[in-house]
Amino acid sequence: MSFTSQEIDDRAAEWATRMDLRELTPGEQAEFDAWLAADPRHLGAYGRAEAVLLRLERVPGVAIGDLRSCDEPPAPKLTRRRIVLTGSIAASIAAGGIVVGSIENGPPDSGATTTANLETGVGQTRRAVLPDGSIITLNTDSRVSVELKKDVRKIWLVRGEALFDVAKSKNRPFIVFADDTQVRAVGTSFTVSMLPRRPIQVLVREGVVELKRSDASAVWVGASTRALAPRNAPIVAESVSSNTLARDLAWQYGRIALENQTLQAAADEFARYSAVRVVVDPAVANRTVTGLFSANDPVAFAKAAASVLKLQVEVADNEVRISGTPDSKTVGK
Repeated sequence: MSFTSQEIDDRAAEWATRMDLRELTPGEQAEFDAWLAADPRHLGAYGRAEAVLLRLERVPGVAIGDLRSCDEPPAPKLTRRRIVLTGSIAASIAAGGIVVGSIENGPPDSGATTTANLETGVGQTRRAVLPDGSIITLNTDSRVSVELKKDVRKIWLVRGEALFDVAKSKNRPFIVFADDTQVRAVGTSFTVSMLPRRPIQVLVREGVVELKRSDASAVWVGASTRALAPRNAPIVAESVSSNTLARDLAWQYGRIALENQTLQAAADEFARYSAVRVVVDPAVANRTVTGLFSANDPVAFAKAAASVLKLQVEVADNEVRISGTPDSKTVGK
């Protein structure tokens, strides 16, 4: 029997969660070993499921639905078993508005060119598997154009942000074009974002990529590194911690991760994912928060922030306002 990629991911997530909670019985271990041996895709799916749990564990002092002021002592660290009790990656993907699909190719070795356009709306995330095994995950309000040839794989980021998990192929480079910047890889994992009023950003999770512009020499960027390519300025790169990397990639699971960010910065981030706007009173806009939240639920974020920071919330049809109270104006300064 042949299973779809989604069904394999579901089963992998079940195994990963079960093994995180307790030791497998001898019968379960034998069943797990047989499942791994049944299809080469199973091992990769299980590795991805374990990586999801591990990244959640590494986000310090952060849990789904948890938010605290930076002025308060850190909350007790939550273990993976408290964050992911049961269920599958598919369940969390569905909750985050993630669409999963694939791009079909022509007959093997035909040399035919494969082209496709992938797009997401506001608040939606889309994951597509390319014929070569690479995976593109689009963030909210994003669009890419794909052209796969026998000797090269080209992706144009038209707008937004995308994560590229590139299948290795030494003779078939993978090149992402974002405005005047090219990001070239062979087999690696990285994001490219092109957002209004911001420089092109490349975040490398694994491997090495080459950033290149026609007016400058190439820059090589390795794992756990963020590179910024502002217009009319040199490309700059800086190392980031594993915790920062996990937080910056939380969007692929339908989440927004905040760490000591101002309410205004948080409101700006939520605006990317929902038509409901968070409007922050300037008097409290610099108050800072930490937490992990559903990206498409700004109202829940606003209510939690107001509760922790002792602020007021007013909810209208397409707007939620956060404002100060007499008791809150000196808190957190």
